[in-house]
Amino acid sequence: MIEIEDLQKIYHMGSVEVRALDGVTLDIAKGEFLGIMGPSGSGKTTLLHMLGLLDIPTSGRIVIDGTDISLLSDYDKTMFRLYKLGYVFQDYALVPDLTVMENVSLPAMLRKDRTEDQYHAASIDILTKIGLLDRQDHLPRELSGGQQQRVSLARAMVNKPDILFADEPCANLDTENSRVVLDLFREINEEMQQTVVMVSHEDWHKDYFHRIIHLQDGKVISDGTDGTRRT
Repeated sequence: MIEIEDLQKIYHMGSVEVRALDGVTLDIAKGEFLGIMGPSGSGKTTLLHMLGLLDIPTSGRIVIDGTDISLLSDYDKTMFRLYKLGYVFQDYALVPDLTVMENVSLPAMLRKDRTEDQYHAASIDILTKIGLLDRQDHLPRELSGGQQQRVSLARAMVNKPDILFADEPCANLDTENSRVVLDLFREINEEMQQTVVMVSHEDWHKDYFHRIIHLQDGKVISDGTDGTRRT
């Protein structure tokens, strides 16, 4: 589903060249729950942003479901993100003045192929799945951190994306709420065959992943279910 070939991302800080990604090559299969792990500054979030079309690589190639991303215009990238990709961020990124229902419905409202009845029904369905339908009229500030992250997950899933990206979604949560959120990710992955690519720094999160990519200094240093490189 995702093919990544020799991906490079170079930043220039004055005269200093920083290689955030340094020749990353890997494939991600449909329905896979992939964990991206590694120390701070290893390139985890940079890689996720490249795959999610939130940033542009310096060089290399990304092909998603047969589409070479580098060939898309800015408008086409926007539409690709809207129709095919979902995002969950560590800071929830909910609109503070919108209700839970409005936050969840927002991506579906932007699609041209959805009627109001359709996106409302889709929002109710996903809020029911995450157990927060009874909070649909609440504002984000009236929810706990764990509940806000579940709303963020619902918003990411309302359009039934081909790929769900998550950037350390449990970073601001305690262990109990982290397990609730990760259990939801696993349930969605298993029941809907949802492809999930998640950045994490917590060792115990490994139990949720089918496969783990370890990065260090912008390079893949291991790739496998147990942290060893697959052949």
